[in-house]
Amino acid sequence: MTAEAAERPRPTDAPDGGGPPVTVAGNGTPGFSGDGGPAPDGQLAFPADVAVGEGAVFVADHANHRVRRIDGTGTLTTVAGDGLRGFAGDGADAVRARLGFPSALAVAPDGGVFFADEMNHRIRRIDPSGVIGTVAGDGSRGGGVAGVAGGGEAAGEGDGNGDGGPADRARLDAPCAVAVDRAGVLYVGEAGTPRVRRIDGDGVISTVVTASGRSGGSVGSVGSGGSGGSVGPGAADAGEAFLPAGLAVDTAGRLYIADPVGRRLLLLGPDGTLRVLAGPPDGTAGAAVVDWGAPCAVAIDGEGAVYVADQTGHRVWRLADGAARVVAGQPAPQAHGTTGAAGGTSEAAGDAAHAVVHTALRYPCGLAVDPAGRLLVADNSHHRIAAVPLTTALSQETEGERESEGEREAETGSESEVERAADTAQDGDAPEPAPVPEPAPTSPARLLVRQEVGLEVPRGGSELLHVRVSSTDPWAPGRVEHHFAAPTGFVFDGRVTCAYYRADRTVLPGGAPTATVGDDGRSLTVADEPRLNTPGHPAAALIYTLGVRALGDADPGRYTDGRAVIAGRPEVRLKASILGDDED
Repeated sequence: MTAEAAERPRPTDAPDGGGPPVTVAGNGTPGFSGDGGPAPDGQLAFPADVAVGEGAVFVADHANHRVRRIDGTGTLTTVAGDGLRGFAGDGADAVRARLGFPSALAVAPDGGVFFADEMNHRIRRIDPSGVIGTVAGDGSRGGGVAGVAGGGEAAGEGDGNGDGGPADRARLDAPCAVAVDRAGVLYVGEAGTPRVRRIDGDGVISTVVTASGRSGGSVGSVGSGGSGGSVGPGAADAGEAFLPAGLAVDTAGRLYIADPVGRRLLLLGPDGTLRVLAGPPDGTAGAAVVDWGAPCAVAIDGEGAVYVADQTGHRVWRLADGAARVVAGQPAPQAHGTTGAAGGTSEAAGDAAHAVVHTALRYPCGLAVDPAGRLLVADNSHHRIAAVPLTTALSQETEGERESEGEREAETGSESEVERAADTAQDGDAPEPAPVPEPAPTSPARLLVRQEVGLEVPRGGSELLHVRVSSTDPWAPGRVEHHFAAPTGFVFDGRVTCAYYRADRTVLPGGAPTATVGDDGRSLTVADEPRLNTPGHPAAALIYTLGVRALGDADPGRYTDGRAVIAGRPEVRLKASILGDDED
């Protein structure tokens, strides 16, 4: 969707969705399995992104700390990551490397695969031979404002973010999005310090888009109701409420940015002009009106149509020629006689027989269009990659859509203002939304509790055990106790931390859980006040990280008799292996 097309309404034409999403990879059960077999039979764990290239599909298998590949025969394999969270392996075989929550992917023209190694604060690359390396980020979490281009302090000085110098010596702050153009220029979106960085073919990094107050130059603000700002001596200004959660580059070299905080789709032109293409009804004048919740991923097909994943709306939109329609996921609410993007009026097309009925997406967070004409979706909380054929079928036209809060609540039922609000501020980058009363639950929250990955620890060695608690229901039980039992041969050392994982892939530290070790280290009680999917705190997952130690005289072997009981729910088994002295 070009900027000009976004400004003009058009009549209803043929719908684009080709039926309910079908599974390409992942059997719906979180975990790790299936390498060497059919991809739909394998297990993924909260896949964060999907990319296409070199005749294959690549998956950021987020909670498994791996990058997976689906070849032309549909066989699933691991191409990077040994399953343990950490940082290691550069310069060697990628499948033996350690990753830290890979969150985004892009395939370069030469066949290399770039991915955002989010919690390692790096961009890494798997070359066609299978060797992994770091192309951006020195591993230290970067912050501060963007460096000033064309003069001022030298790279690495001042705020120390590295602009103007080698990308592998720069600081990144929780990279969450990547895209690469035909010339091999790489773009990186950062969640911790919201900004978009550019890495040229010579490896030099610069900031091209940043939030208000972080720009190195004087530019107009897309956050203040204008149409955008042009690059001056610094980066384009995206306004105060900004998070570049998804990136895509079209054949003309224009960069599309999905912004869940501002609820916008932005376009950065080759000349550095930044403008809003689509946003909510109360957004920028001249932009296409789309009342989505949290646009977090973007992809472009061969005809130039743009697809946007609405993560908290559990749907995917198609934008073309000023029209917006849902092609996968739950239907968008309808309104009649509403104001279009150009200021005229239009009717929301379709009736009950014309509405999309596909409800099989849950927190979609990554998109790609494959050569077969399918839209691939990282269906995060269904632990799969889904495919939607982009052919004629029933869909719902929602061009120029506006509606009252009462109409939206009547039609969407459980969708709350909090689900649509982009509460993704970190360290005061954006204000918290106004409190919204929490709906009274009609039944206990459904929790999914699992160990994130297995452990392999040498005798006498220490490691971290991760227990993930996730839900699609609101959960705020107050102060509760969780009880853990260590697998045979292990003891808890008393270390406990926790972190919240939001739908936009940002990570926030948890509260202050207290831990009590008992039974000579074999048991652990953790007291905490967890919150999931609640007003002002729309995090869908919580990970408890527990320190464990393998006893020095433990017998080598795999033990599956550990236990986790979260807030009195049914127990979940914990697994770990003790390596012998001759194993590594």
